[in-house]
Amino acid sequence: MYFFYVDEAGSPEGHHEPLLEGETPIFSLNAMSIREDNWKAFDRNYLTLKRRFFEKEIGTRTAEYFETKGSELTRPGNRANIRGHKFIKQVLSLCEKHEASLFSIVFIKNSTKPTSKKSLYTMALQYLCERFQAFLEETTDDENGMIIVDSRMHNIDLEVAQSHLSFIFGHKTGRTCDRILEAPMFANSRLTAGLQVIDIVGSCIYSNFYHRNRIFIPNALDYSHMGVYWQEVTSLEFKSQKTYDGHSRNGFRVIDFKAGPN
Repeated sequence: MYFFYVDEAGSPEGHHEPLLEGETPIFSLNAMSIREDNWKAFDRNYLTLKRRFFEKEIGTRTAEYFETKGSELTRPGNRANIRGHKFIKQVLSLCEKHEASLFSIVFIKNSTKPTSKKSLYTMALQYLCERFQAFLEETTDDENGMIIVDSRMHNIDLEVAQSHLSFIFGHKTGRTCDRILEAPMFANSRLTAGLQVIDIVGSCIYSNFYHRNRIFIPNALDYSHMGVYWQEVTSLEFKSQKTYDGHSRNGFRVIDFKAGPN
């Protein structure tokens, strides 16, 4: 059994060009796989990392429930934060140690013809499922997988789960995803190291794709400092060994609503 931890980066909301404060030109839904017999050691190792790097911030609180957000670690204002960079490096090394694989669906949004935020999210999850299925099919054993998603709000979680089940049972492609068990399970990120880690790693993925596209977008932020992690991130990306309908299903897929899918 594999757990697939899923979290978003960027905003699925519409945006302007030039960007207004707080708006994002891309949206990504990122995921990380961990085998079930690895999750406990992964959890404890990540706890050790947090205690080592954020002892002062944790203080007398329960360390398991302390979160440091990926958006804060990677933001341009923290480009010179040495501790933050060392922590990101250790998080990526932890993923490698526990043989995690990475997945991401990246949408380059269209400012003049925005797609609804619900459609972006559910579409991204469906594309991720196709990649989870390919990953599970290409493992040496007959493995199944369960999706664990960072909870947003109850009514939105319900809509996402319903959409997922409709895809799995009612869509031609969805019905081929027979290794994915049940509807997505929604969890508070404070309760699981997997969601805390994919929040950080997902921010590394997001910031690099953001930087690739910033040249075309007035008022875009400068994430150039995050390029140092790209080689490590892509080394953890799932690389499909087979083709599906004539195409590979690697972990990362970019969908450009301005120019069509890549």
